[in-house]
Amino acid sequence: MHYEKFLRATIFPELELGRPGWDKLHTPRVVAYAKKILDHTPNLPVNRDVLVIATYAHDWGYAGLFQNGSPLQIDDVISAKEFHMKIGAEKIQALLQNDVFDFLSQEQKRRIVHLVGVHDKLQVLTKPDEIILMEADTLGGLDPGKTKPSFDAASNARYMQRARDRRLPLFITEYGRAQFELLYAKREALYADN
Repeated sequence: MHYEKFLRATIFPELELGRPGWDKLHTPRVVAYAKKILDHTPNLPVNRDVLVIATYAHDWGYAGLFQNGSPLQIDDVISAKEFHMKIGAEKIQALLQNDVFDFLSQEQKRRIVHLVGVHDKLQVLTKPDEIILMEADTLGGLDPGKTKPSFDAASNARYMQRARDRRLPLFITEYGRAQFELLYAKREALYADN
């Protein structure tokens, strides 16, 4: 079984237990953006398999943190960020013991666990793989896809400003920066229409 199929079968059902109406839609977008960033920037010193696996698991730690099923606002998400990274890192560390991942070295497995455990700690992201995961996560967060994000207008405005002020300055790829601007405008228009 290809590892992506295994990851989808294992992680996606649990994502439904994460942020209501968000994590199961957000994660495939993040995976797609990570792949696009790598495709547009092939000279990055990043292991594609390591990054893709970490991307699938990056928000797995939100599963079960929000019990009532009601839409979350930005303060709810901010308060759970540290905890979800710790839980997600523990979950992927256990999953990497499956023989589907025998093609990875122990160092690659440790790197995946590390990436999941730090992906929202903006102040410590310095390595290309850490930053690319953050770029992909940001783009996947801005991209409303076919569904409107669940934030109310005030939370959305704060989220977007935080993305522009805190995340965009860390981007290292031209593709990521260009996509950020396109998605930012698209999301602004979506909220302006409602």
